[in-house]
Amino acid sequence: MKQTDIKSLVNYVALKILGGSDYLLEALEEYLVKGEGPATVAYKYNISKHQLRGYAQRIIEKSGSEGKAKKLVPILKAISEGITPIVKKENDGSYECSLCNIIVAKEDSEEHIRKYHKEILNENINIMMQKLEKIKKDMQQNKAVIFTSAS
Repeated sequence: MKQTDIKSLVNYVALKILGGSDYLLEALEEYLVKGEGPATVAYKYNISKHQLRGYAQRIIEKSGSEGKAKKLVPILKAISEGITPIVKKENDGSYECSLCNIIVAKEDSEEHIRKYHKEILNENINIMMQKLEKIKKDMQQNKAVIFTSAS
């Protein structure tokens, strides 16, 4: 089983959310965790089945296995709460960077953030990592309580 690359996973999710794909974790939770069909989930979030499967594949690869990915998606969802997209879809279907007020192609939104708003990306990654550490700590404390109460 492959080692989980948490930093890479958090970076991927933060970049997706900031780039306007804030539906990513909702869609992955429905598809991977709840077992909804790819066509249903893709239709709901207005993406293709191929995109959905691609997102799932990248999360699985970075998690190390499908089982780990299913456990990590709800945690990623929890630690990404409060992160809002920088690049937003406008009513006319175009995507605009709310910081630069320039129109960017959807496929270029993540590169735009990486190139021009790296400090915000890093800040959000750090916030997510701190939340993750807190969750880990809480889970370890709960394990200790369960373990000691069983003896």
